[in-house]
Amino acid sequence: MPVATTLSRADALRRASDSLASRVEAELLLGHLLGCTRAELYLAGGNSVDGSDLAIFEDMLQRRRSGEPIQYITGVQAFRKLLLQVGPGVLVPRPETELVVEQCLILLAEVRNPRVIDLGTGSGAIALSAATERPDSRVWATDISEDALSWARTNLLAAGARNLELYPGDLFSPLPKELMGTIDLVVSNPPYLSERELGAAPEDVRDHEPATALTCGRQGLEVSARIIDGAEAWLSPGGWLVLETSPAHVKAVREKFSRDFEDVDIVNDLAGMARIARGRKR
Repeated sequence: MPVATTLSRADALRRASDSLASRVEAELLLGHLLGCTRAELYLAGGNSVDGSDLAIFEDMLQRRRSGEPIQYITGVQAFRKLLLQVGPGVLVPRPETELVVEQCLILLAEVRNPRVIDLGTGSGAIALSAATERPDSRVWATDISEDALSWARTNLLAAGARNLELYPGDLFSPLPKELMGTIDLVVSNPPYLSERELGAAPEDVRDHEPATALTCGRQGLEVSARIIDGAEAWLSPGGWLVLETSPAHVKAVREKFSRDFEDVDIVNDLAGMARIARGRKR
């Protein structure tokens, strides 16, 4: 889109929509730049966008055309009641993971002062949702990626959740050992794409989001298996393990859960795809 001196919002949107072949993405980017909602763009469609903003807008459009995730460009992603800061080095939280939080809250509904561990926290989406929506809880979260943890720390500071502690390291390993056997719920959205699935993923996912947050080996089950094997030692009697997974892996995940957990169940996402495994420690 050639940069003009000024354009009306309506004209800027029209040209950007043609450039991206997506009206919605054009609305999201221009709305973020101008600090207004998508509805407000149309209510003030005749208002002008000046040259300096148009230049920034064109840069945003070019980044999107190159395949960069729109959330990296805007720097934010809405997640349940949170507005999380995200960018290179961290996975963009998905709507499916909001359902993981919903399952956790359901399972903890009757638990007073619940104790929760979130493994591979990334931006902190699950951990912060648990900490802020259950302010009586204590939450411990880990991630092996320092880049991801830097985003989680930023989001923790913004949320002001004093009941959440972040630990750098691999899965359970950095957690205080005195927590073993005391946890009401362990939750994770681990990397679960196979190498083949990652290769077939959309460009903005495959080429921009951190591969270590998406895949962990040929099968994609490697990290999930370690979490299932390790969770029992950290859970209190009757404590729950909740794991996001791929529909392609549900059979294998269910079988592994069933060895050490009871009340094993698979919950579908909003698209009707098997997505969330859960089980209770015997």
